[in-house]
Amino acid sequence: MSDALLRFADELGSSGPAEVAAPVPEIHLVTFTLDREAYGVPVQRVREVIRVGEITRVPQAPEHVRGVTNLRGRILPVVELRSRLGLATAAVTPKSRIVVTEAHGRILGLLVDAVLQVTRIPADSVQPPPEDILTPQADWLAGVARRPDRLLILLDLDAVLLLQR
Repeated sequence: MSDALLRFADELGSSGPAEVAAPVPEIHLVTFTLDREAYGVPVQRVREVIRVGEITRVPQAPEHVRGVTNLRGRILPVVELRSRLGLATAAVTPKSRIVVTEAHGRILGLLVDAVLQVTRIPADSVQPPPEDILTPQADWLAGVARRPDRLLILLDLDAVLLLQR
C-alpha cells in the first residue's frame, strides 16, 4: 500500500465512528376533514375506510348516531363525527367517507367529510391541548400537531366515542 493511502486510512480511523442521529419518534395517523379543518386518529385504531353507502336511521338513537349500514354482512353503527364534536351537520357528498374504527371493544364507523391521507408526523410536533379550551365537552382533544400547511387536530377516539354522553 502506498504511504498516501495508509495516511488516508489512518485519518479516517482517527476521526472516530460517525455519530448516528437517534431516530425521531413518529406518530402514524389517518387524516380527514370536518368542516374544512384537518383531524387525525392513530392508524392502529383504523380498520378500513369505505365509501358512504345507504345508512339506515335508527329510531330514538342518540343524535350523533347517523344510523347503521351493512359492511359485508355485518351491521355497522355510523357516528356522525361532525355533530359528535358540536359542529353543524353536513350533507353526504361524493368525497364523504366512513372511517371504520374500534373503540371500547366495538367496531364503529365515523362519517367524515373526506379522508386526506395516511401520514407520519414527528411526535415532537404534537402539542398538548391548550388548557383554556379544555372543558368536559372537549375532552376528546388529544393534541394539536403543527404541519407545514395547517394545524392537525388529534382526536382521542375513546373519549369521542363514549356513546353514553
